[in-house]
Amino acid sequence: MTGMNTAYIPRLGFAVLLAVFTARHAVAVEQIPPLAKGLLATEKLVADGTWVDPALAARFRQVKRVKISVWFEEQLLGDGQAYSRRAKEFAGRKRSELRTAAIETLKAIHARSWKKAQPHVRKLVKQRAISAVEPYWIVNGFSCATTEDQLESIKSIPGVKMIFARPQRGVNRPPMAARPPSFPVPDRQAFDPGRYKHPWYIRSLQADRVWREFQVTGHGTLNIVHDFNFVFSENLTGNLYRNPAEIPANGKDDDRNGFVDDYHGFNFDTDTAVLTTSEAPAESFSPQTMHGFMCAAIICGRGVPGQQYEFGIAPEARWAGVIGSSRLEQAVQWAAQQGADTYSMSFSVPGLGEYRSHWRKIMEQGSLCGIFFVSGAGNFAQSAQRPVQMRIPEDIPDVVFAAAGVQRNFQRTPFSSQGPVQWATGHYQDGTVQKPEVCAFNMGLPALLRNGEVRPVGLNGNSFAGPMFCGSISLMLSADPDLLPWDLKEIITATATDVAAEGVDEQTGHGLINCYRAVREVLRRRAIREGEDPAPYSGREAGDEIDVAAIQKRLASRQIVIARVVAGSQADGLGLKVNDVVLRFGDQPITAANHLRMAVAKAAQDNLEEVVLVVRREGKEMKFTVTPGQLGVGVAALFAEPVFE
Repeated sequence: MTGMNTAYIPRLGFAVLLAVFTARHAVAVEQIPPLAKGLLATEKLVADGTWVDPALAARFRQVKRVKISVWFEEQLLGDGQAYSRRAKEFAGRKRSELRTAAIETLKAIHARSWKKAQPHVRKLVKQRAISAVEPYWIVNGFSCATTEDQLESIKSIPGVKMIFARPQRGVNRPPMAARPPSFPVPDRQAFDPGRYKHPWYIRSLQADRVWREFQVTGHGTLNIVHDFNFVFSENLTGNLYRNPAEIPANGKDDDRNGFVDDYHGFNFDTDTAVLTTSEAPAESFSPQTMHGFMCAAIICGRGVPGQQYEFGIAPEARWAGVIGSSRLEQAVQWAAQQGADTYSMSFSVPGLGEYRSHWRKIMEQGSLCGIFFVSGAGNFAQSAQRPVQMRIPEDIPDVVFAAAGVQRNFQRTPFSSQGPVQWATGHYQDGTVQKPEVCAFNMGLPALLRNGEVRPVGLNGNSFAGPMFCGSISLMLSADPDLLPWDLKEIITATATDVAAEGVDEQTGHGLINCYRAVREVLRRRAIREGEDPAPYSGREAGDEIDVAAIQKRLASRQIVIARVVAGSQADGLGLKVNDVVLRFGDQPITAANHLRMAVAKAAQDNLEEVVLVVRREGKEMKFTVTPGQLGVGVAALFAEPVFE
């Protein structure tokens, strides 16, 4: 579809036609009355012929059989402006009511479309014209594999209106002997915000103040973590989601939703409930294998008796893991049906072309199903030009909330992707869109090990700014489960704390997330809606915003420490250790995290054969003779302020 700027024209019978004329062809959106009481009106794209992704021609030159995604003409949201248009229509609803109505509507229109299409699809499968057919309702359509000479046959299927080139992706298959996880419900003490030590980001986001003053802790919310591997510890298994309709690890599809043993989550790529594709030792930190683990820990990691630390922003929330790089539709459908509140996506996918529209439609309609989609802004500021530093999914407007990254002292993280983004696909014609929405912390974060020990610094990357946003949203939804997505976005951006240029900027958005002010505003609006007194939550008050300048002054003193040593690397062979304080590399003092990388690069450029690296370990200076090149260490700034309190 092209040229999707639409406007209402007069009502024609039961249908509202929204029309626009472009230089190429005319497109209209017809609004269809609800199929049944309690369902929502839907929209039908009306245009001459079927739109075909231009990327398919090149794809067919590369491989004979290509995966495609097909949209039927009837959708809950029709054209590219439907989400913002219909948000006004749904503004008076409660989120729980809208969720139910949207899910049932999407299922109903898909059943209607599939009933008409299925005989034709079966015929094409029998003729081997298409294969690997998978219908879905989150976007009314299906996916399959086909050849170039069969495109006309697919276009002739009743209701088919758009055909997208689908990315070819391999999957990480677990060992055949692997079993799905099954963790019993532990005995837990009542939550006490003073029982454990918490990382510094909890205080900087003012999450601990929300716990203490409002007794809002994330209780009642479900956070989906979409990643590529999950390992577990007691800090995460206590509030792990347990599908009430599924008996764990019995090899049966007890709830008859098509997924066997989906008790704690599901791996949609392998069609199993196995979430651990690579193990991680309990006593060490592996950034790749523990990526999903740390995302979940930041959102809602809970303290464990006998240990000291609690990492979660919303420690009484629940979480579930999903893996689904090749079956996003199924993953989002599952999340919606389990009643998910947030959906964390700490990954970026470049170069999708027109297929970006498919991702966006999934998440727009998923938003109406009650899901808040969240992502980090990306780590591509030093390798990509704007407006493509931010990619799918973080570049999706309105329904995917993107968090850029700052360091503990609020300085911008050099690698954190910047906005704005550009939307000029066949279906979406927004043009330039402001991104990111807010910022959180993404550099020099403490790391939790599976055995409960911690490293004071060790995590870098926008993968962890997104989960902070998720945890913050979880607190807001815990305060008001019926908060609508457009209202939540307004609140969290309006209450953010400026930490960069005044006002909205392309690096930090509206500013640093302020959980206290955001939850307070949620409670004020809820009180008004329910006819209660909003006065306790109204107005500004002293201390409702962190003192950025004072904190920066306290953080002026810092050391650069080794946060990670790569096994088998030069540093490992020399005996460098985590928490060694890096003092000098040759004649260059190391006083910032990027100084070591720059000094190593200069030594290599100068063709130096050896350089002396000086570190301090337990109060003693130690010298190591290194060869310029890959050292195999990660470093981070360790500030004088306590990491945990």
